[in-house]
Amino acid sequence: MPDIKTALSGILSEWELDNKQQEKQVKTTTYVPHFKVTNNVTRATFDFVKNNPHQSCKTICAALEKGGYKPSSIGSLLTQFVKNGLCARDANSNYTAIAHEYTPIKVRKQLKAKQAKQVIEKAKATRGQGIAALSPQPTPKAIPKTDIQSILNGLSILQARALYDELKKIFGG
Repeated sequence: MPDIKTALSGILSEWELDNKQQEKQVKTTTYVPHFKVTNNVTRATFDFVKNNPHQSCKTICAALEKGGYKPSSIGSLLTQFVKNGLCARDANSNYTAIAHEYTPIKVRKQLKAKQAKQVIEKAKATRGQGIAALSPQPTPKAIPKTDIQSILNGLSILQARALYDELKKIFGG
C-alpha cells in the first residue's frame, strides 16, 4: 500500500494537468460571429475607419473611392455605423471606430416591418370591442384658479394664524 504522501502528490499532479487543459481550452475559444463575414464595402469602410481614426466623411469617401466603392454607399454606411454603435462621430464630424471588430448591421427596415406587423395584429385583436378596447386615460387634475380673498375667507382663526406663522418663517419678518 503506497504511503499518503505519494498518493496525494499523484492526485495533485492530475489536478494540475486538468487545470492546464482547461486553461488551454479557454484560451483557444474564439469569437464566432452569428453571420458569415464577407469582404464588401461595409467591411472595407469599417476597416478604414478603424485603421484611420478621426477622419472626415469626405476623406474616407475619397480614399475608398479609389478602391472602387461608391461615395454615397460609404456615407450611408458611416451613418449606420454611428446609429448602431460601431463608430462615433465627434463635433468636427470626424469618425472613429468604437467596436473592436466589425459585426453585420441589423437592417432597420426589417425591424420596422416587424413592429408594424405587431401593431396590426394588436389592432385586429381589439377590432370588435369598440370603445371598450381603449385603455382608460387618466384625467389631469384641474388646479382651481381662485383669488387670495376667497382662500382667506374659508380659513378659521386658528388656520389663519398657522398660515401667518408659516409664511413668516418662509419670507422672514
